[in-house]
Amino acid sequence: MNLTKYILKSCIVPEMESDNKADALKELLNLLFEKKKMTSPGPALDQILAREVTESTGIGKGIAVPHARVTGMKGLACAVGRISEGMDFHAIDRKPVHLIFLICYPPNEQTTYLNFVATVAKLLSDPHDLAQIMNAESEDEIFDVLETSSVRFSESSEQPLRKVKTDPAIEQVQGGHAEIILLARMQLYEEMLNSARSGKKQIRERIDHIRELVSPRVIRHYDRLNKARPPALVPVEGDTCQGCFMKLPSQFVQQVRQDPEHIHTCPNCSRYIYVV
Repeated sequence: MNLTKYILKSCIVPEMESDNKADALKELLNLLFEKKKMTSPGPALDQILAREVTESTGIGKGIAVPHARVTGMKGLACAVGRISEGMDFHAIDRKPVHLIFLICYPPNEQTTYLNFVATVAKLLSDPHDLAQIMNAESEDEIFDVLETSSVRFSESSEQPLRKVKTDPAIEQVQGGHAEIILLARMQLYEEMLNSARSGKKQIRERIDHIRELVSPRVIRHYDRLNKARPPALVPVEGDTCQGCFMKLPSQFVQQVRQDPEHIHTCPNCSRYIYVV
């Protein structure tokens, strides 16, 4: 996924004015509002602040990915803020956050959101890319780094799908989490296929390749879910399944988060779930 498809240069803040989490979130949301990516920042801010109280979206290594599902948006949009000196975000590694990727997306783009977050996490795990962003002198330079690294990662990820039954996006991951990544990618391609005006043959080929990588048992359940009540794979946000919108026991969500060896389903709607 090319991150810059969803990030305007004018939605990148090279040095944020805010000095605390709440104000930083407001600053980035207002930026998306000013650029007409949403009709009102209020509902999104309420969602994001409520989630931050439950659990920080600081994913470690100086990165935070606050997010909200916003009805009425035309597509996923992201605002990026940089804090050179760092900001206390109660991140999982307890280290200051230097980059905030604030993501808002419509309800029908859950898979796009999952892939966007996965791409952010993958790209910025590269110390070189992260250092380039932190050393960039303007929003133009930050945008260029994100674009270049996104294209490089996309090309390296897609090539194996054409040649062999391996995928560098999951070569370091095993078990259920690897299959979740593949399901998320397949679901995204299926969304692309439904809206594509050209290139449908290539998209179908990618879907077929991914189906070969996932175990038959998982594929059968995925197909049943897609036929009965799509989407088959949904995120869990704030302990709430985004498929049936039922609140899940916090202990169960924590177990899902800490158990990458197995694939998990929502106990209420049976959809595959993924905790970001």
